[in-house]
Amino acid sequence: MSINYFYLLLALLLLWIPRHWLRVGRRAARALGLARRQRKREFVRIRESGDNRVNFTEEFSKPRNYIDFLRALVGGLILIGNPDWGISSCFHLEGEMLSLTQDSIIFNLQIGIVTLAIVRQFVRYEGRMTFYAPLFFMAGLAFGLCGFGAGFFAFLLVWTFNSALPIPPVGFLTVYILMLWLLSLLFQGISNSYVYATAVIFLIPVVVSLMARRSLALFNKKIK
Repeated sequence: MSINYFYLLLALLLLWIPRHWLRVGRRAARALGLARRQRKREFVRIRESGDNRVNFTEEFSKPRNYIDFLRALVGGLILIGNPDWGISSCFHLEGEMLSLTQDSIIFNLQIGIVTLAIVRQFVRYEGRMTFYAPLFFMAGLAFGLCGFGAGFFAFLLVWTFNSALPIPPVGFLTVYILMLWLLSLLFQGISNSYVYATAVIFLIPVVVSLMARRSLALFNKKIK
């Protein structure tokens, strides 16, 4: 087994950096005078108390969601690889004779890295432990883990369903994971280990939220 450490470190950097660390780049740009503070007031949708349903317009208007999606997509492809796109994993099995032990080690390493990535994105300590729903980050990872077809159609279908019947983040993720799992079985086959591992890993935020009896929050801009 060989490892391309440059691409591995790049994948870890993309996947393990918590979302709120992305603010550092914006603050640095402002300090250097490369970006101006926007004084223009933006329309903010007023929610009723206790309403935490996922809203299409709000989520797709957050630039950081697109960054989350792209970094998870790139990081997942570097980590897992995609033969259809001609992308190789940063982990390689050398020679023509494949070792089942080495193949299992690579799979476990990849799944361990992805699991820690999900945990780092949905758990945040802000005076107390807060759980977030990394919707776009998980969608980007799904492309690398389950392929383009399953990842694309699952994300499209869950947003179509949510537009007709807006649901809270826990419900949104549950529906998305179910659709992703079924479509992955269709596109990738029932013998693909990544399909089952993805379903289990993606359920972690949902299970933790339900066990802790605390709802998943959505990433919102801080109003100053």
